[in-house]
Amino acid sequence: MTQVSQAMNQRKARRQLGKQSREVSEKTKETVLKAALEIFAREGFNDAKLRDISALAGISHSLIRHHFGTKDDLWKAVVDYGLKLHEDSLMRVLTMKESADSVQLFRDFISSYILTVAKHPELSKILLHDNSRNSPHLNYLMEKQKRLHEIIEPVFKNAQKCGYFKGFDHDSFSVYVRALVETPLATREMTNQLLKQDIQSKNGIAMHTERVLGFLFHKEN
Repeated sequence: MTQVSQAMNQRKARRQLGKQSREVSEKTKETVLKAALEIFAREGFNDAKLRDISALAGISHSLIRHHFGTKDDLWKAVVDYGLKLHEDSLMRVLTMKESADSVQLFRDFISSYILTVAKHPELSKILLHDNSRNSPHLNYLMEKQKRLHEIIEPVFKNAQKCGYFKGFDHDSFSVYVRALVETPLATREMTNQLLKQDIQSKNGIAMHTERVLGFLFHKEN
């Protein structure tokens, strides 16, 4: 083997090792984010402990700090992760349903929103824990949600032109639809006792979706 061939093989090996290292790093970060999402949702920011997150993720405490920094930085990364799940869901609807009429498209938005919250209710619980008062966390969340608003607002306004949601602007509608969609899922235990059904089961999600859509998509005379 020539020196040139040896050098090329060495560079190839380094690239492969670098790729594997990046893949391992990304997988580790996602594992931490999922664990942190669960702990922050259950305990709230103040009571959440990085050692509990590291134990749930199955990695060292120092590795969390290496990837994310402080607990506050990790909380922000968790919020970004949760909001990205919502954004990805909405963009899939836009891509798949771009030919749908305005009302059907917004119905699909709401259905997708419900399904995402049902699969990942932890973000809703974090909001209940950490954003009941003015705080840097609330400010961060409001800033980060602007992207979702940019996606949803034109679809909302087009549906509104068809006679729905009278008396609402997009911001006020967002407040009330969040309460309608997320609260029953974020307070699952109480909801299940009241409904005598698991709201996160397949049938429970279907019924919740039907009720939310039925409530929202009616026209006032």
